Amino acid sequence: MKFVPMWLGFFVALIIIAGIVVDGQGKTQTFQQALTVAQSAARAGTNAATGNSVNGDAFNLSIPAAVAAAENYITAAGATGTVTVNGNEVFVTVDMTYTPRILGSIGLGPLPVQATGSAVLIDD
Repeated sequence: MKFVPMWLGFFVALIIIAGIVVDGQGKTQTFQQALTVAQSAARAGTNAATGNSVNGDAFNLSIPAAVAAAENYITAAGATGTVTVNGNEVFVTVDMTYTPRILGSIGLGPLPVQATGSAVLIDD
């Protein structure tokens, strides 16, 4: 009976270590997903270019179309975020949430994850 507190302490420590490993990996995967969505949405935004390279015209970025395309991509991915356009560059910030599977049972709430991506329209 005198070993019960020791084994209980060992079990609690093991659960906490497993939670850190599993939930740390889960948050990292959520960050990677948010980064992929941000970069892809930025590329979708730069695809909203107008112009005709056959005639030698330069491509111009349509700001409303770029914002709409990037926002549509973010929404389709099931995330939220913001889009800004500066010249020929589209910046996208995506916000997602990771809910811990193991550490959530001891009160660690949803963890916010944010990633930023950008893309540049090259008009050469």
